[in-house]
Amino acid sequence: MINPPIKIVIADDNRFFCDALKDSLNAHTELNVTHTFTTLKELIQYTNSCNLDVLILDVNFNGQNSLDFIDEIKKVNNNFKIIALTTMNNNFIKEKAIKNGVDVFVGKDGNLANFKTMILNCLTDKTVKKDKTSSKIIIDNYTFTKRKLEILQALFKHSDKNEKELSAILHITESSLKSHKRELFEITNTKSTPELIKFGIQKSLIVV
Repeated sequence: MINPPIKIVIADDNRFFCDALKDSLNAHTELNVTHTFTTLKELIQYTNSCNLDVLILDVNFNGQNSLDFIDEIKKVNNNFKIIALTTMNNNFIKEKAIKNGVDVFVGKDGNLANFKTMILNCLTDKTVKKDKTSSKIIIDNYTFTKRKLEILQALFKHSDKNEKELSAILHITESSLKSHKRELFEITNTKSTPELIKFGIQKSLIVV
């Protein structure tokens, strides 16, 4: 008995990348890229109304972090695997991806020629292998706690809020927020919140 091709959907805000990856995967008889999407809204409508086996999902999606939309993407149908594809190949982003329901995390700087094998392995592996997590994350030569990185992201996401409002969102005191910011300035060798946010963007700690 011949098995039907694996149904694959690609979601990436770069149309050229979508088309190139689609052509590459469809060269294999075992694989069938049925749809490509360049907007999260269209993707969510599709995944909640149609069947698929594998979703290849760009993390940085037109300035939005697609990892924050996994619950919506799998709201109705969760019987498919997600391969997160991104240029932000660091442990902090990888850990968030796995935590949010991603099965495989792949850097775009990796060898995409091995994508067929990656897809097959993803489908045959019934359990997600989660790396042991650490309370500290090292990026380049900078060491952060997870809480520090959460605060760094919050400074960007809620840049329109003052310290009192932001501390309420983070459920910490204003003095604690100021202390975290001072320590972040020291760690990153920055002197202001805009400089700190710029650092976060450059090091792929913040999705824009």
